[in-house]
Amino acid sequence: MCTKRTTGLIALVWLACAMLEANSTPNCTVTTFDEALQECATQLGIPPERLEQEYSLLLFPADRDSMCLVRCIGVLLRFWNDTTGIREATIRQYYQPAPEDHCYQNRTRSCLDALEPSVTDVCERAHRSFLCYHQQYGYLTKADRYIPKTALEMKQIQQDCLDVFGLSPRRLNQYQEGHFPDDPETQCFVRCVGLRTGLYSDRYGPNVDRLYIQCDSCADESVFRERAGECIAAQRRHKLSRCTAAYRTLYQCFRDDQLDLYASITTTKVPTTERPTKSSTNSGPNVIPALSVRETGQPQLHLIPSQIEIILKTLYNGKY
Repeated sequence: MCTKRTTGLIALVWLACAMLEANSTPNCTVTTFDEALQECATQLGIPPERLEQEYSLLLFPADRDSMCLVRCIGVLLRFWNDTTGIREATIRQYYQPAPEDHCYQNRTRSCLDALEPSVTDVCERAHRSFLCYHQQYGYLTKADRYIPKTALEMKQIQQDCLDVFGLSPRRLNQYQEGHFPDDPETQCFVRCVGLRTGLYSDRYGPNVDRLYIQCDSCADESVFRERAGECIAAQRRHKLSRCTAAYRTLYQCFRDDQLDLYASITTTKVPTTERPTKSSTNSGPNVIPALSVRETGQPQLHLIPSQIEIILKTLYNGKY
């Protein structure tokens, strides 16, 4: 069966990458469509002539090898999941609509809606979903695009940030439980996670485009962007240190959206009628430098809303 064969091969690819990373070799993550195409063609043993005569010309016929090749590309670029289907915010990055085409979204949506529920084979379903974008949305682009981080990658990034600042391991447990106090340690921790994921920069602040892509469950993009823009603009009116600015714009501005960045689904229950106590806002600069942050006693905890128990879920939970 193609499904079992491709699943096993992709698992071996990721296992090889994990082993290489453990030995300090370059990251195996592909970032372009062509890289994923070449990798999957090699792993699935597809003849080179097909790569040259069909796939390189952006032709993906409905035969078994082609369908499983498309699924493999989707898995590596993370625009396809066998359980949840296509991640539209992710695959959209790879296609540029023609300026004169005003109906591409409607055509793509109609195509996806027409996909019968009876199509359960993952290769066929991935292929047909992909073709809705490939044939209806626009022209395929070849540039690097943002690849959503997996729960495993995010967990490692958090551990790295914990180690960088020499924070106690209990801090990680505290964040897993949904507690993110407004203190220097947490502020610099949030900034570190944002920088290492590419979701934040000191110069430009939160990358809203990437944050929406990382946010797999955010449905209304216009509301997401409007709320983010208003919150980020409000915080930029204050003169803040680098760590405080990251905490205020990256964590506080996005904590109520469905971002899998910090907390686990297995968090401590918080009464829904209670909201976190707002800490006093100091518009003056916070002079604590990022690299001098250390654990300083028992911090006072500010509970985030219980909604985040479900929304911010996959960073630490290895099952996701």
